[in-house]
Amino acid sequence: MLPRALAAVGRMALTAYLGTTLICVLIFDGWGAGQFGSWSHAETWRLTSWIWLFWLIAASAWFSFFRFGPMEWLWRSLTFLRPQPMRERG
Repeated sequence: MLPRALAAVGRMALTAYLGTTLICVLIFDGWGAGQFGSWSHAETWRLTSWIWLFWLIAASAWFSFFRFGPMEWLWRSLTFLRPQPMRERG
């Protein structure tokens, strides 16, 4: 089960990377909650664990319905210069 969930996150790595960046910017950056430097290492690792758990669950659920992650779909559509189908045919 864990290998399959990790594979799902790997299939939407760009989406997970950008999503994690957005979450952390909203928490730690000055125009977000401005928490940079105020969290202990343990709290930061706890947040990291929760973010990973979120992506493991979200990616697995996403691929129950779609072929690509959202950002991967956008990247692929821009590469081929036309929208790519998000769902499997059949």
